[in-house]
Amino acid sequence: MSPRPEAPPPPEFEGPLRLAREGLLDEAVTWIENDARGRGGDAAVAAAAGALARVARLCEDQQNWTVAERALQVAIELRPAFPDLHFLRARVLIATGRRAEGREALEAALKLHPGYVAARVERALLDAREGLIGEALESLRGLAKEAQVEEPRAFERGLACLEEADWREAGAYLARALQVSDPALEEKIERYRALLESGEAAAAATLIRETLEAHPGYPDLYYLLGTAELKQGHADDAVSSLARALELQPDFHAARVQCARALYTLGQNAAALALLGEVLAAEPGHAEAADLERRWSQRRPVAAEPVLRPRNPS
Repeated sequence: MSPRPEAPPPPEFEGPLRLAREGLLDEAVTWIENDARGRGGDAAVAAAAGALARVARLCEDQQNWTVAERALQVAIELRPAFPDLHFLRARVLIATGRRAEGREALEAALKLHPGYVAARVERALLDAREGLIGEALESLRGLAKEAQVEEPRAFERGLACLEEADWREAGAYLARALQVSDPALEEKIERYRALLESGEAAAAATLIRETLEAHPGYPDLYYLLGTAELKQGHADDAVSSLARALELQPDFHAARVQCARALYTLGQNAAALALLGEVLAAEPGHAEAADLERRWSQRRPVAAEPVLRPRNPS
């Protein structure tokens, strides 16, 4: 949940952002900085700060913390009143073990925008890492009273992970429960979708597995992994990945339909139809599920194997 919606980069920054995507991160920062200082004007400076934030997120993806910090320092010099820039800098500082500086950056973001949910969650996670578990839990429960909790089960699971000192999974569950966006992760997910659409399922699967190591609580990642595995013909693996997506988010209808596809590929027609039935019971107008149910009901299973179903979420 960012306090300032992010617009697409203006055309003048497509060049340096392309450089950044190609790995020339330092050069991209220099280009944007020089362009901003040369042009002047509020609109140009604000656009430059936004472009630098994008470069910083690309740096975070590659764990190039030095250039990420430099990009954000320049961005904050250009636009010190943008709370999301301070928040991004806090994440970089915390990732490099500079927790005290990270806390200062979070406080700067919250001073500018007291209701910044993502910053409040990050501060609570930082408290927990430093042994202040009680304070962190109290802060998050207080936040839940003010902000809308979209997924109460995910919120409670996040608190439980926090008590178990599982910071990464706690952060993932809490972010989902409170609908806190992670622009860096969202950019990765869009890249993985593009790879799948272009037929590069194996490359997408490799990158998704790497991302899951840092973000194990995101159902979208398991959904994309299951989709990639199914495209590669690994239906058994796809069922496991999609079942995990459903454990994390029981009402994830797209994952349930995709899991049905994987089961049907394995010849488990009854299990596939049962999953489609669950989707249609919750959402009678789901066109894809209805079409598949109609077509599969008219066919015999490809193979007579025992029916195996993904685990039901508890």
